[in-house]
Amino acid sequence: MPFEQLKSYLNLSFQEAIQQPVYWYALILLLFLFLVLWSIRKLRNDLVPVFHDDEGGVQITTQALQELVKKSCQGIEGIDAPTTKIKMKRGAIRLYVRLSVNPQGDIKEIRSLLRNNIEKIMVENLNFANFGGVDIVIKGFQES
Repeated sequence: MPFEQLKSYLNLSFQEAIQQPVYWYALILLLFLFLVLWSIRKLRNDLVPVFHDDEGGVQITTQALQELVKKSCQGIEGIDAPTTKIKMKRGAIRLYVRLSVNPQGDIKEIRSLLRNNIEKIMVENLNFANFGGVDIVIKGFQES
């Protein structure tokens, strides 16, 4: 009996199907599952490998890397509201920093200062063996 009802649902036209509650329930369930999986992916605490030697390995959380970028931006005049995405590509860590800048500031100078600050901390201080660089995206202009 349930298979006959399933066959009847499968043979419905689009107009008839959207009037059946079972299709709406399935759509709501699918959206709910998608939101749950998306939120799990966003909230997971990924560890990024810094380096590995004979004594063991060192890893850092993505939140710590984001905090590191924010603190690097605090010392530079003309930068506001930095956000960071961390991408792993072929074993290399690449940072994508989105920020607002002061339109009167020299953007080339701001970019070079930020890159130098982040690269100095990542490579010299933290000994990142797989650091791939920094990409900067200006997401807006903020008056100081």
